[in-house]
Amino acid sequence: MSSSTSWEEIKKLAADFQRVQLVESSYKLSERNCIEIINKLIGLDLINLYHSTDGKEFITQKHLEKEIYDEIFVHDGRINIVELQSLLNIDISYIEAKASEIIKDDPNLTLILGQIISKDYMNKISEEINELLKEKGSVSVAELTNIYSLPGDFLYQVIKPRVGEIIKGNFDGNIIFTHNYINHQKALLSGVLEASIRPIRFSQLIKEYSLDQSMIFEIFDELIASKQINGKLFGSRQVASAVFVPDFFIKAQDQYIQAFFKQNGYIDFSTLKKIGITEPDNYVKSLFATEDIQFLSSSCISNFFIEQLVQEIEEQLNKNGISETMQILPSNLSEKDVASLTSTFCQKLKQNIDCVIMAETYLVSRNFIKDFQNKFQDQMESKSKEDLTKKNIVLGIKSETLIVGSLDGKPVISSKSSKSKSKSKSAQESDNVAVEIVFIDKNNLINQLKLLVNEDINDDLMDSLVEYFLKPLNSQYLDLLKSKVEKGLVTISETEQSADGKPAPKKLTIKEVQEKVKFFLIQGKIFDKALKLFTSQKVQDQLNKHLLKTSCSEITNEMLKLIANEQMIQITDENLNSDSRNKIIQKLKDPFKQNFVELNQSLTNQVKIEIFSLKNIYFVPELFGSN
Repeated sequence: MSSSTSWEEIKKLAADFQRVQLVESSYKLSERNCIEIINKLIGLDLINLYHSTDGKEFITQKHLEKEIYDEIFVHDGRINIVELQSLLNIDISYIEAKASEIIKDDPNLTLILGQIISKDYMNKISEEINELLKEKGSVSVAELTNIYSLPGDFLYQVIKPRVGEIIKGNFDGNIIFTHNYINHQKALLSGVLEASIRPIRFSQLIKEYSLDQSMIFEIFDELIASKQINGKLFGSRQVASAVFVPDFFIKAQDQYIQAFFKQNGYIDFSTLKKIGITEPDNYVKSLFATEDIQFLSSSCISNFFIEQLVQEIEEQLNKNGISETMQILPSNLSEKDVASLTSTFCQKLKQNIDCVIMAETYLVSRNFIKDFQNKFQDQMESKSKEDLTKKNIVLGIKSETLIVGSLDGKPVISSKSSKSKSKSKSAQESDNVAVEIVFIDKNNLINQLKLLVNEDINDDLMDSLVEYFLKPLNSQYLDLLKSKVEKGLVTISETEQSADGKPAPKKLTIKEVQEKVKFFLIQGKIFDKALKLFTSQKVQDQLNKHLLKTSCSEITNEMLKLIANEQMIQITDENLNSDSRNKIIQKLKDPFKQNFVELNQSLTNQVKIEIFSLKNIYFVPELFGSN
């Protein structure tokens, strides 16, 4: 087929098409019919169209896609889907669905926070970032987030591949910076640190010289490694706590501290902290690695200095008996450290002098304590003689219903007072009531201590001394009284009044009764021999009866009174007869009760004095033991 033939056919078809167009149609469809037909076709899935929100237009999918692309281009590669809905007059659900299809098929588009962003927009903001970087020298991702209202993670994905191409600089993940900016920061930090003559905080550097906080430690490490600056970083690698200390300052500081320690023998940690040493204990350990040092809670002290102080304390103890460690130690040591050192001094002094710690910071020698206690021996002896003439005190000791003087002056029941409860009835019967045994009270003891120590005593030390001496002295005095009572060294005062107000007759002590009994036994043998010299039996019986009523009754009464008194039995009638004796005897406890029953029966039955004496021979060893 020739080309001329083909061209002729084309012309013919064009003429036919034009003729058809010029012919008017015989039938026309109304707009309503067209809409119904289109909706029917859409319902039959024969065509796929979107209608506008006002219902006046139908849009094909391809046309909607074209319009979305057009709007992205018009808006420089970034547009919000909500904004597309108002621009295209299409329901937002259609726009979202179509946008998802477009983004899925087109790798140059991204959907972020409901916004469609193109690759061109990413390149555009990269150029803007580069311009900003030229102007400022550094830009952080946080700043860019505020500028572009985009997430940091997305900006990181935009910036990372474009650094070195569009963005001329370095990126560490958080900040973009230029080489010139780094050199400027390095030069600035180097100049400031080289010029510093004393410790300087990094927080101060950042504030005064506008240094970049994010890279200051990295630059500092480079400067230290290249030996452009000489010094050390103290504290943590945090801007708030990091401190730079120049080397020459460290040397001067070390020399000062070494001189101070050599001269004074101690170092206070608070002083080290004031000059910027954050870990004073570790600093001292490294600086004085070869020194013999004792570390305390807030200071450290050389053991050589401690030995000097021990000698000084020993001299004070030998001279005065008391040493206050607070006075010889540095005044800026804490109370806790002073107490700890006082304990150390006490341990070291044991080799030469025995002492005790009082009020945490005082040392008191044992010799001082012993001398002070010995000062009261004569007073105790004198007072005991006086107290043992008082019936209530003697009975109180025997019945153990005692009250011992205490530290605060209030009475405290003695350790054996519980036994007195079981004896309360018999105590009441003998008019014996609890009595306070006090050798020395608190005020008197304080006066005695002030006389012994010829200086003002600290209140804390005085309280400790009173607590140390008061109760033991009173207990020692009570033990002395008990010992004397047990030994029978008791002299009841002859001026004591009886129940009727008349002077009570003197009561014999155990020793006196013992002597009387022994004398009576000797007399009994003499009387028995003397009676046998009389030939008349009647005279013998009369003399025997007389002796039973006098001497034998008298010794029986004294023995009975003594034992009754021991067993807390009250005797109201001093002139005892057979009946009154029998009433008292019934209250006695065995074995004395049985012995006295037999003794009283001997007097009543008027036995021979020889037989009565024999009863005493059996009775006395049981009553008085080996005495």
